[in-house]
Amino acid sequence: MEKLQNYPKRRNQFICVNAWRVKMNTPTFNTDGNKVFFDISGLINYIKKVDRYSGIQRVMVELITEFTKLSDPKLIYLSWCEPRSGTQRCVLLEEIGRDTLASPAKLRQLFHPRKAARSNLPVLDRYRRSPVKYYYHRTRLDVMSLLRSEAPFRKKDMTSKMWRAVRWGKAPKSTSGSRRTEQPLFEVAAKGDHLVLLDSSWQAHQSQGFKMAKEHGMEVHTLVYDLIPIEAPQLTAGSMPYIFYDWLLTSREYTSRYMTISEATRRDLLRFFQAHDIQHTATTVPLAQAGLSKTEPAENEVHQQGPVSSRISFDAYPQLEDARHLNAHLRKIVGEPYALCVGTVELRKNIWRTAMAWKYLVDQGHTDLPKLIFAGRRGWVTTEFDLLMKGTGDVYGYVSEVKGPTDEELHVLYKNCQFVLMPSVYEGWGLPVGEALAYGKSAVVAENSSLVEVGMDLVEYCDAMSVKSIAEAVLRLNDPSHRATLEDKIKVADLRSWSDVAQDMGQAMYAPR
Repeated sequence: MEKLQNYPKRRNQFICVNAWRVKMNTPTFNTDGNKVFFDISGLINYIKKVDRYSGIQRVMVELITEFTKLSDPKLIYLSWCEPRSGTQRCVLLEEIGRDTLASPAKLRQLFHPRKAARSNLPVLDRYRRSPVKYYYHRTRLDVMSLLRSEAPFRKKDMTSKMWRAVRWGKAPKSTSGSRRTEQPLFEVAAKGDHLVLLDSSWQAHQSQGFKMAKEHGMEVHTLVYDLIPIEAPQLTAGSMPYIFYDWLLTSREYTSRYMTISEATRRDLLRFFQAHDIQHTATTVPLAQAGLSKTEPAENEVHQQGPVSSRISFDAYPQLEDARHLNAHLRKIVGEPYALCVGTVELRKNIWRTAMAWKYLVDQGHTDLPKLIFAGRRGWVTTEFDLLMKGTGDVYGYVSEVKGPTDEELHVLYKNCQFVLMPSVYEGWGLPVGEALAYGKSAVVAENSSLVEVGMDLVEYCDAMSVKSIAEAVLRLNDPSHRATLEDKIKVADLRSWSDVAQDMGQAMYAPR
């Protein structure tokens, strides 16, 4: 493993190559006056099933939003493929608004209004995994609201009127009507316009639409996040490696320019091109080291202050603002020292070895460790982790999960943790590491793939395949003096913003051939 002092040199080289230090309020690229279409086919399907952004979805929204700020908004469109008809549609982003794109709830209202009508009751989120309890409490509150009984609603910082507005109020016309301006893509797009693929659109009918765009004379730009299904197929499920492989081969038929989110991914992609004698290159557009962006709730969600919270001075007592987003389990977590591991709870995130590192340390007598909190949705291949948790009583009570946290909950968890962990087996970038740095926190990070590009010399590195190595890195970062030293470095570090990423993406798109 490289020594920590080697990382500043690597960081400076990387900055020079990718112009990380360019900080400007105006674009560093020259637009050609052509329209830009961002494909959101996968995003539309994602929000039908999941009500919060993560990973690729967060990258897409941040990039499109920042790119729009640097360009003429009248040239920026969202496009998608209709799954039933296979036709390509588009709408001017300005018509629906950036705030709609930034909010999963608002975007769901726009594209899946029936689904949105059934999912706008955040006060009942605690019962989402128990349909019987959910429908019981919803019906009980329906009856109480019709009887104008205020007591049960005051406990939820609501009024009966607010409940009725959420349950039976009509969606705003500005949102429900904005799709009426959508048009067939190829009636709007002209030769020389740009189609940007930031999504995981791997389906055959989507690729067919992208080929049509190429034939239409459009410049098609494909962003590749990682080659994990090919480089490490054991970390993916089912036939995913073959589906991804087929997509990547097919993408050369329509892609004008490739971009990657890290130098590590670029190296993997060029190796794939070489193996297939593909005459393509790729430009690295490193992602951001930024915190979570605040998203506004949908207009028919309960988001105004209720009869209790309206009496509180959150400026004088900011901790109460955090508390309003936390249930009893989360309040207990933030009330004592903890380390945070953010991401899907699955094999690739190395969850078993991470938990084992805590067991190893406690067994060695290090009982003054912070708790270990896994925050994320459940993924696949968690059997060994579950057996460890069950067999050790959640590692003697040191380890717990926060399943599917909201952005508000993640914000509080990042803000109050001692440090973050991301000892993943493989990553295309490593958003949680960048997010940790943005919150002023250091991290235990695996020394592999792209993670050294994100963490630079601001984190502690470990061997992802060694429980002992992870444990030793945890011990180093658990030292308050050493942690404070790294946090002081983070305060003055030149972290990368989403505006930087959008500018670099524009430079890659408009660079002369």
